[in-house]
Amino acid sequence: MQNKNEKDIFVNACRTQLVSLYNASKEGKKVEAEKYRVQGFMHAGELMGLISKEEGRALIADLHIEVFGETINERAERKRKLDALKETDLDAYFAIPAIERR
Repeated sequence: MQNKNEKDIFVNACRTQLVSLYNASKEGKKVEAEKYRVQGFMHAGELMGLISKEEGRALIADLHIEVFGETINERAERKRKLDALKETDLDAYFAIPAIERR
């Protein structure tokens, strides 16, 4: 197990990367490459004993709520409903303000 200072540095680096990723996603930018980079970084931290899988999941969930104001599952469900609405009633879809469709 690494010392507490190394763990804190690593967790802060994860936090910075996740917040940047989520903010870019919130702005509508393509974030696939960044997403995989953060996943790899966090996985490396798990292998090195700097963070556990559970700590990583909790950090991801907490920061998602902080940036988006909703859980990962809530956001996925909302986006699924918007996609279904877009397929069935384009006028109703575009009646929703663009900022709310992100």
